[in-house]
Amino acid sequence: MKVLPHVMRNINEFNIPTDPLGYEILYFGVNLILMFDYRLAFDVEVTNSDKEIEVLIMSRKDVPTWKENNDSKKPELTFYYSMSGVKINDVFKPTKSDAYAFVLNNRESSINNEVKTVEVTLIHNWQQEVKESQLKDRVKEQQIK
Repeated sequence: MKVLPHVMRNINEFNIPTDPLGYEILYFGVNLILMFDYRLAFDVEVTNSDKEIEVLIMSRKDVPTWKENNDSKKPELTFYYSMSGVKINDVFKPTKSDAYAFVLNNRESSINNEVKTVEVTLIHNWQQEVKESQLKDRVKEQQIK
């Protein structure tokens, strides 16, 4: 068996309004049976304001319930990660296989009606076991092309 590292990187800029729908959701999934040592590193920065943005990571199945509730009625949900700030640089290491939602939440800024420009860098890292025969087949395919 060989262990191959994988890295996937996304760089995005979002303009997030302040109305009750003031959020942006990025979905990702983790299958810890196939991947191990999975980490989601993220760097989030509000570039046009000194007001904080909230970063939440929750199960994708909980997103509809979270969307239906406003901040005055906090739903009984389990968040895998929750942090607020103007600049957030952190790493999330899941403990179970799940489909996750990475949420940039700007609902609490509705008092000022301030649209936030947020730069986001997400780096997914994981390792995966590959059989020697799979590697040899891959090399043959590339040589044929």
